[in-house]
Amino acid sequence: MHDNNLNAKSTINTLGNVESDRLLNIINKLRFLMISCRIESRISLDEACKLIQVDKEKSARFFAYGILRTLNEALGKPPVFRLPSEPNLSFDEEWLSRLITSFSKNDHISIKFLLSSRVENINKRSYMYFLLDGLVQDIDSL
Repeated sequence: MHDNNLNAKSTINTLGNVESDRLLNIINKLRFLMISCRIESRISLDEACKLIQVDKEKSARFFAYGILRTLNEALGKPPVFRLPSEPNLSFDEEWLSRLITSFSKNDHISIKFLLSSRVENINKRSYMYFLLDGLVQDIDSL
């Protein structure tokens, strides 16, 4: 789904220039992956976690696909992703970028808050935690 609200301000700009550019680059990669995920069938969070094959060169992509194909289930509604290269982030993209940053910094308090604020079911939170942690551990290969 594409969000037409282009006036939304992103807090991604509050980060340093290098970190901000890096995070926007990651979100753009996720946007491209989301486009290809839309033609694939939806899978459950449980199924996504079972399908993960940890291969050092491809693991981040597998984790990203798992996240993107199950966000609808985790959030209880379709996520909004903007077109690649759009400088402003949607609310869902902002939430993901904050999670990625929190995992990168090992900020477990923020991770718990962010997951519980949008993912109601505790089992789904643990699946999302697993997928996001796997993504961030090898994010440079995305």
